[in-house]
Amino acid sequence: MKDERAVLALLLVLLMSTTLGAVVPAGELGKTSAATGEQDNPPVVGISQQHGTVFSDAVVIHGMVHDEVEPVDLQWELLRDGEVLVNDSMLENLFEANSGHDGRRSWHWTAEFDISPWNPCACQLLVRVIDASAQLAEDRLLLFGRSEGDELPPSLLLETPSMGSIWRGELILMGVAFDDDGSIPEMEWAVLAFSQAQYSCARGSLSQSVPIDDWNAASEVVAPNGGFRIVTPTDDLEDGWFLLLVRAHDGLGTHSSVACTFIALQNKPPIAELSGPTQANESERVTFDASASDDPNWGRDGLQFTFLVHRQGGVGAPEMVQGERQVTFTPVRAGNYTISVIVTDTSGLSAVNSTTLQVSNVAPRAAATIEGIPFDDNSVIRLSDSKQWILDASASEDTENDQGSLIYTWYIDGEPIFLGTTRALMREQITDDSKTHSLALSVEDDDGVRDSLSTRFGIVGTPSDPLYEEPLGWSGRIQSAVGGFLNMLLLFTLAMVVIAFVTLRLTSGERGGDIPRWIPKSMRQQKDAEDGDSAVDTESDEYEDATFDD
Repeated sequence: MKDERAVLALLLVLLMSTTLGAVVPAGELGKTSAATGEQDNPPVVGISQQHGTVFSDAVVIHGMVHDEVEPVDLQWELLRDGEVLVNDSMLENLFEANSGHDGRRSWHWTAEFDISPWNPCACQLLVRVIDASAQLAEDRLLLFGRSEGDELPPSLLLETPSMGSIWRGELILMGVAFDDDGSIPEMEWAVLAFSQAQYSCARGSLSQSVPIDDWNAASEVVAPNGGFRIVTPTDDLEDGWFLLLVRAHDGLGTHSSVACTFIALQNKPPIAELSGPTQANESERVTFDASASDDPNWGRDGLQFTFLVHRQGGVGAPEMVQGERQVTFTPVRAGNYTISVIVTDTSGLSAVNSTTLQVSNVAPRAAATIEGIPFDDNSVIRLSDSKQWILDASASEDTENDQGSLIYTWYIDGEPIFLGTTRALMREQITDDSKTHSLALSVEDDDGVRDSLSTRFGIVGTPSDPLYEEPLGWSGRIQSAVGGFLNMLLLFTLAMVVIAFVTLRLTSGERGGDIPRWIPKSMRQQKDAEDGDSAVDTESDEYEDATFDD
């Protein structure tokens, strides 16, 4: 809520800072010289005589010009009812005065002519100067040309608003009005909607072809010095081009010519439109577009756009960006952002529109190596027995805005030992070689979001080695020699079979069972002779009398 009030307060300050009344025409501002690159201000011209001076024949008018360089054109014109009676150049009679304190130069000029050919004349003297950059300045003087017995109407000059001004609020008509006898004239004014006003109002005087029916009296608005100020409301006027008319009269039915100017009235603010995404990730470029904004009467030309970007809950004022109908930026922090556009028309009226952008944080991605070996949560690393091993997490990633602010924390067996991207793990820090150790890395961004990974590691040749084996006994050595327990069991079985076979062979000559063994007769006789028995008849076939030994 506080953030919203802060943004609203800033918007109100910006809106209140716009000027009331007329907007200064762009042509009144200085410009930069293309030749020197220095500021080139418009020239200034002034007339030294007072308004309302009466002449009968010879007219001598003096004045000055101020500028950086000598003007390229300086002319005077005698006008009556907007018509040029006579004109001439004053370049030849210019002479330079002392330079002013601002570094600008000054020149005196004199206009001389005879007014009698145009008497009686309620006239204006127009002096116009043009500098080397084609910048223009003017000044006007009310004067009267009168011969003996001439009757003259009042004369007036409308100075404000200037032609083509963009205006809002109350209309303020200012100028000077004089009567040739020195009396104070009365004033009348009128406002006409007229889209082509510039073609009916030439040189400050109204064309006689435009009829005026409704005049508004403005009594007692002329000061003794001839100055007048007429204020008129514009609440009942729609935006558009208007012709402003002023005339003076002497109270006896004699009127001056009609002084005129035309303005663009802008009392209604523009309509601000804003479109863009509602969600984005941090470090993602986003664009918000206000090009659909419009002025109901004057269109989109001349609209000025000011964008405000504010992170809710953030410290400091909203970022202000001038844009050409759209703004592109990159949110660097997660959170909710308020994007506002202030659309200002040429009269200074503004309208505001806002939208909200939800920016999500992108979590970091941890990546690490030890001695150049990448690891993750499923890895097991065997380290050589060295004095140190290099830990490196520089391959960890995050969005561009967070990359430089990541916090790297290294852990051994759950205990933090290092902070930083690259570190050296010393051999003496691994004090226990009897077990495998864990190594972990945690990477944290500025939003407190973390990513981590870990690995198991040990030192080759020590019990910490994940593949470490205890020294073998005789059984283990045998198993190792034959290629494992199964191979040893197979060989043992085979050996027993061989032993059994050999034993059987060795005992195969002994009596084996109740079945008599057949013995040839010759072998039997031999056996009997050895035993002392009597000889047996051998004439028959040796198998004829064979016997079976029990």
